Amino acid sequence: MNTINKKLSLGQSLFSEEIRISYKGPVDGQIITFLADYIYVINELSEKATRKIFKIFFELAENISKYSADKIKLKDGKEVGSGTIILKETVKNFILVTGNPIKNSDLIPVMENSKNINNLGHDELREYKREVRKDNTVKKDSPNIGLIAVALTSGNPLDIEINPIDDETSYFSLAVKVDK
Repeated sequence: MNTINKKLSLGQSLFSEEIRISYKGPVDGQIITFLADYIYVINELSEKATRKIFKIFFELAENISKYSADKIKLKDGKEVGSGTIILKETVKNFILVTGNPIKNSDLIPVMENSKNINNLGHDELREYKREVRKDNTVKKDSPNIGLIAVALTSGNPLDIEINPIDDETSYFSLAVKVDK
């Protein structure tokens, strides 16, 4: 009897946060459009929070599509990145979680940039974004600019986790909170 109660308690804790979106697979324009439309349908929150989630979703979905080490070839021959997108709702906020394999050679710059982003305040982030855009050594479509935009939009730190897959790749997870 005690075991059953523990299992119920564990099961209840797993679902204490409502999962609004859960997707795993190739991330192309059609999927991004479908999930973005769905974000508008499911969110019963303020217009401001919906806009924030929408902007963050686009940045992170685009990063998966462009930078995932796991590429999938679509019927039209186009290759896109594959990954996971989850939108969870808690009492106080929404949490957008994305994950995808990343080449280990790309890890250090992403980790350093993320640490830098998390150490800056709002005004400092805005200035940093301007500096990165002016820097000719940084690609204009770099994921670094997107991560800065995500932190600015959410107003919360980036929560990053790296799990090694093999000698060449790791699984990169990013969670971002959007306050209600």
